[in-house]
Amino acid sequence: MKKTFQLLLPVVVILAMLLGFVPAYPVQAVSPNIVISQVYGGGGNSGAQYQNDFIELYNLGTTPIDITGWSVQYASSAGSSWQKTSLTGTIQPGKYYLIQEAVGTSCSGLPCGVPLPTPNATGSIAMSATAGKVALVNNSTTLTGTCPAGLVDFIGYGAANCSETSPTPALSNTTAALRKLNGAQDTDNNLADFTIGAPNPRNTPPPDAAPAVVSTVPADGASAVPYDTDVTVTFTEPVNVTSAWYTLSCSISGSHTAAVSGGPTTFTINPDTDFISGDSCTLTVLANQITDQDLNDPPDNMIANFTVGFSTADACTLSYTPIYEIQGSGATVALTGSRTTMGVVIGDYEGPSPALRGFFIQDLTGDGNPATSDGIFVFEGSNANSVNLGDVVRVTGNAGENQGQSQISIGNIIKCGTGSVDPVDVTLPFASADYTEQYEGMLVRLPQTLTVTEMYQLGRFDEVLLSSGGRLQQPTNVTTPGAAALALQDQNNLNQILVDDASQAQNPDPILFGRGGLPLSASNTLRGGDTATGIVGIMTYTWGGNSASPNSFRVRPINALNGYVNFEASNPRPESAPALTGRVRVAGMNLLNFFNTFSGCTNGVGGLATDCRGAENQMEFDRQWQKTVAAITGTNADVIGVIEMENDGYGTNSAIKFLVDQLNAAAYPGTYAFIDADTGTGQTNALGLDAIKVGLVYKTAKVTPVGTTAALNSEAFINAGDSTPRNRAALAQAFEEVGTGARFVVTVNHLKSKGSACNAPDGLDGQGNCNIVRTNAANILTAWLASDPTRTGDPDALIIGDLNAYAMEDPITAIKSAGYTNLVHQFGGDEAYSYVFDGQWGYLDHALSNASLTPQVTGVSDWHINSDEPSVLDYNTNFKTANLITTLYAPDEFRIADHDPILIDLDLVNNPPTASAGGPYVANEGDPLITLNATGYDPDGTAVTFAWDLDNDNVFEVSGQTATLDPVDGAFDYPVSVKVTDATGLFTVSTTTVHIENIAPMLGAITGPIEPVAITSPVSVSGGFTDPGILDTHIVSIDWGDLTTSAGTVTESNGSGSVRGSHTYTTPGVYTISMVVTDKDGAVSNTVTFADVVIYNPNGGFITGSGWFISPADGYKAKFDVMAKYHKGSIIPEGNTEFILSDSFIFRSTSYGWLVVAGKYAQLKGSGTINGEGEYFFMITELDDSPDTLQIKVWDAAGAIIYDTVTMQPLGGGNISIKK
Repeated sequence: MKKTFQLLLPVVVILAMLLGFVPAYPVQAVSPNIVISQVYGGGGNSGAQYQNDFIELYNLGTTPIDITGWSVQYASSAGSSWQKTSLTGTIQPGKYYLIQEAVGTSCSGLPCGVPLPTPNATGSIAMSATAGKVALVNNSTTLTGTCPAGLVDFIGYGAANCSETSPTPALSNTTAALRKLNGAQDTDNNLADFTIGAPNPRNTPPPDAAPAVVSTVPADGASAVPYDTDVTVTFTEPVNVTSAWYTLSCSISGSHTAAVSGGPTTFTINPDTDFISGDSCTLTVLANQITDQDLNDPPDNMIANFTVGFSTADACTLSYTPIYEIQGSGATVALTGSRTTMGVVIGDYEGPSPALRGFFIQDLTGDGNPATSDGIFVFEGSNANSVNLGDVVRVTGNAGENQGQSQISIGNIIKCGTGSVDPVDVTLPFASADYTEQYEGMLVRLPQTLTVTEMYQLGRFDEVLLSSGGRLQQPTNVTTPGAAALALQDQNNLNQILVDDASQAQNPDPILFGRGGLPLSASNTLRGGDTATGIVGIMTYTWGGNSASPNSFRVRPINALNGYVNFEASNPRPESAPALTGRVRVAGMNLLNFFNTFSGCTNGVGGLATDCRGAENQMEFDRQWQKTVAAITGTNADVIGVIEMENDGYGTNSAIKFLVDQLNAAAYPGTYAFIDADTGTGQTNALGLDAIKVGLVYKTAKVTPVGTTAALNSEAFINAGDSTPRNRAALAQAFEEVGTGARFVVTVNHLKSKGSACNAPDGLDGQGNCNIVRTNAANILTAWLASDPTRTGDPDALIIGDLNAYAMEDPITAIKSAGYTNLVHQFGGDEAYSYVFDGQWGYLDHALSNASLTPQVTGVSDWHINSDEPSVLDYNTNFKTANLITTLYAPDEFRIADHDPILIDLDLVNNPPTASAGGPYVANEGDPLITLNATGYDPDGTAVTFAWDLDNDNVFEVSGQTATLDPVDGAFDYPVSVKVTDATGLFTVSTTTVHIENIAPMLGAITGPIEPVAITSPVSVSGGFTDPGILDTHIVSIDWGDLTTSAGTVTESNGSGSVRGSHTYTTPGVYTISMVVTDKDGAVSNTVTFADVVIYNPNGGFITGSGWFISPADGYKAKFDVMAKYHKGSIIPEGNTEFILSDSFIFRSTSYGWLVVAGKYAQLKGSGTINGEGEYFFMITELDDSPDTLQIKVWDAAGAIIYDTVTMQPLGGGNISIKK
């Protein structure tokens, strides 16, 4: 019956369309015989069973149906655009018709799954794996609309908006829609008629063809066929043959019987007797003696007999093109196309892939031209086993290049005996990059002692990189970046050669290149620095079997003629870590992703999801942690900085907690502890939101964390100038050595690697990517450490960790410029290494100490347990056979990571505190109390105490940073000392002086006689003094003015007192008495005088005189008249004196005070009036000599000078007379 689509839309559907909802439309299809029996859209996708999408048809009728001109068409689940595949042929009743569609590429760019059975039709429609529409149409017109009419059959699957009644459930990469009853159920309801299950593509096999001969060797018409050759016959399909299935007859040697082997497709006929050179032979395959083995009958037999003819000769005597002419002197063969050549087999690598599928031959004599290779590869293909080492063979085939290696793709091989060639010596370094081209395909010997400089691919490809003169050094580890580093890199590139095994197998078992010619194992390693001498092998140019080991020249000693390689243990495994050279050991260790989580990892606690790293399962992790514990305990380190630890906090299930638990189980409980950076800093995820972090583990009996745990996690450091996070946060902690109290600060770091890109491009100077980021971080790190982030005040800083920079690169230079010492270089020199990359050795793992810590470093060394070892000896089980999983593993310290641990030994100094007593202090005796102020601190950051010794008895009796001292007495330099003691009892004493300055006593006014004193009477004077030196004693000295002095009497107490003295003059005169006081320290007081002590002789002398003199004040002729004498018994002289000093200045005495006569001198003092008024005082000094002179002085009651001749004036007239 004829089926039609249901085209009328119910009202509800129209309303739904208006509202934006489109339901699945039910359809009916015309399918009386041919139906769609299977649909699969997941072909080639992840998890797919088959590589292609497909549509399957089924003839459920009883007659054949010709579908030529029909088509299958596909649209998306809601689509109206259709794609089609045209069909041809006839489907028999009960048979299937398979239509292959698009291929998927979800497995590394290749299809997942296996190929489909041979399809009956092929299209390129990419069908949805989950939902879509497929129509079978009896024409080739492309459909239109979402739900077309006039179809043979139709299926909607998944969320399709058109179907027969209802669509099937959704499909997947692993499921198809299969029509029930093997394709026979058809109720026009897709949901009811189809089931969902694994895809099962079925086809209609093509008609059976009669068997036939497809090829023979020798081929029809072949000439110069070797007379000892076998004949092979290959059929189009497996066949059965009778004992008389062929005839073989020749013109000279006649008919041949033979032994037949092989089958059922290719048969080998080995004649019982050899042909004769010059024979013309005919082989006939008899059709009626051949039947095919399939069950698709008829036909069974060949349609007709098959005949082939060939002629024989001794091919080994024929001419050929020498190998060196084919090779030429260029990078590719000089001659291409079909060529015949001859040589001795020097390398046999026949067999199916991963064998090289061929062999190497070399001309027996060569042409003597070093520019042309005498060897070449002969490619046979799989399953060949045609030659043996030493066979001399004649080969014919197409000459050309394959992946850069010259080869002949074989047509036929003729053995011509046996022979040998000597290997040619090839030495490193090579003269140029193309130097080895001239040895391509030849048997070579590497006569030097070569060093293993890389074995990263040993486990995967069984290949080792060798160099001459020792390992290759990483250029920027030993020379400056830029031109010098690039020049060294060029040298390194010419000084290396790969040594490979005999095949291109990946992950081989066994791995041949262990020591001593034995396979690699956990107990028979091959280490960087091991050596091999006199290697013999083939110089090939191939890859290792994968792009991870790209095309390059490599010597293959295995299966080479007289091939030889023996790796010697020139770099023995260390039996233990380097011996301790100090009391405290610090280790920096990269753990290469120590994760105890295998799924659901996050970037920090509660962070975004990220891939888990390291061990992939519990088995691998158990292997990993046992090796890691062995390595850490083997370091004998007291502080261990770990790098590449899972960033999952510090809780019970954290990776660092697990590690420390296992360390304590291996030692004893409580031996090890770790720094909880989150708790210590009060931050969650203090060490950032990367998948990995750094950490610190320590031995509790050796060191104690002190101060503040510090994390350098600023954006400035993490980004270091880039737009996104690059570096991991740094962790710093101060530790105190148990028993000594000595302290130091260690910071563990992990800077950005060279492999990934940063904003600034690679500078192409040898430092790799992100050099600016690492340099910026280095500068920030040293500035941070200088700021005392641990708040201990201890200056000793040690930087450890994976800085991802070699020794001469900018980040290390920046750290050294901040005052740090590269300890690895200081102790290890240019040969130090901890890491190998691309066969070049250097160190990314650093130990740098600042100026105060460097003298305390006693030794630094890399413990070479990782970088020297093949990576295949680690804990991983991936790509290893069960045998290798066992034989390559040991729960020891070797190859726990790709970086060696760096070990730093310290003899920490508990630096004594600094101390300064201040001063020197200066004070005057008698000053108030002096305050002494000490300073001091502990460079190791502990608290300090102060105590003073103020009496120089070495007893520090006064506590406190300040003390007071009473400056009682001077002059004295008084020693005082302060002792500054740190928390461990270590102390420093500082001594200074207090200089107490002696102050001279102060003498006050002197009292003495006011009235004249007769020469027979004593003169007494007295005074008082003070002195701040209360312990001083004093003496007094009195100068009486008559050339005599005497010591007076001192009465004193507490530095103050009085003085007095008495003296009897023997000569009249006017005397000034002076007095000084001297203290016991020799300080002399001020001089105090008492003037005008008049000593007179009442019994002797008078003066008279009158005359004139020229007044010096105004040149006036002044007159004087003086007379004075003592009367008996009187102490006051009598007489009159007059001075007429000018017309307006007349002085007349009214009384005398005293008169002193001494020889020619006399001096008179008295009072009087001027011009008859007032009270004035005068003194006249006279000299009775030749000439007579005088001096007159007049002053008022206030002491103001009224007149003064200043000096003695000679008389102009008159005289002066002085009588005794």
